[in-house]
This record gives sequence, structure tokens and C-alpha cells, in this order.
Amino acid sequence: MQTEQVVARISAALPGAEISVDGADCSFSVVVLCADFAGMPVVRRQQKILSAFNQELQTGELHALSVKAHTPEEWKSFQQVGLTQIEL
Repeated sequence: MQTEQVVARISAALPGAEISVDGADCSFSVVVLCADFAGMPVVRRQQKILSAFNQELQTGELHALSVKAHTPEEWKSFQQVGLTQIEL
């Protein structure tokens, strides 16, 4: 599987999401920022993304997909905390 295919699948499942993908072939890590995640439990967010890859995960075409799923506001908060820690 190619990075562009991973992005396309997630974009189709979550229109308007910001997507960052790292990895190649059959192992990827993704960070997905989507306002639709507001109020949604972390597990449900991950399930929503992973469901776009059911067939590939079942057949072994995709062996690993690490998912970080946040709202844009959560991500901004994480980044600000990281910057504060660096400044100390």
C-alpha cells in the first residue's frame, strides 16, 4: 500500500480531516485531526479510521496501522504543552 492510498482512504471516511502519514508498504502510523471527533471516545475514533482498512488488515496487505486521532483543538493543546515543556 502507498502513502497516498492511506490518505485517500482516511479522507473518504473523514472528509475535511487533516492527515499525516508515516511509513511504507504494509506498516503505517497516522495522525488524524478531525472536528468530528469531538465528544467521541478514543477507541471509537480509532475504530472509525481502522474500518476504512478492514479488507487490507484481514488479508495481511496491511500489517500495522498505528492511529492517533484528535480534534484540532486537542492537538493544538498538546503542541502548546510540548512547547512549554521545552522552554523550561
